[in-house]
Amino acid sequence: MKKYEGLIILSQPVDEQTLEDKLDKIRVEITKQGGTVEHTTRMGRQTFARRLKKKDAGFYVLITFTLDPAKIAPLRERYKLNEDVFRVQITRAPPPARDSAKEADKGAKQAVSAVGGPANGGSSIGRPAYGGKPVPAEAGKPAKT
Repeated sequence: MKKYEGLIILSQPVDEQTLEDKLDKIRVEITKQGGTVEHTTRMGRQTFARRLKKKDAGFYVLITFTLDPAKIAPLRERYKLNEDVFRVQITRAPPPARDSAKEADKGAKQAVSAVGGPANGGSSIGRPAYGGKPVPAEAGKPAKT
């Protein structure tokens, strides 16, 4: 089971009860496929950049859920049959962010040392000095004739 995010655009709901009924139908489809809904975020009514199917706006909902990857295609097909769902986009959920700033600072120090930071004789902008190639000592002096 993998974690997914589904951005769902609903036709404009009339009231709070109608919206909740529509969201219940969406959640039931996920559980019918063997998944579990972790979180539902109502993003509210937003207008479209241009008219789509004679509609100017929709109600956006972001649902985080876990589901077997083989069940994603059947889930999309089920949402196509639902008249309340205007559009659906399902993507893999991003990995959770690191918890502490200490780990992030540690990772940044390792990245700088790996590319040759000032401590390793490299430049301070994150690239090795001279493109990473050794330069002979006579390179800056004019040639003898």
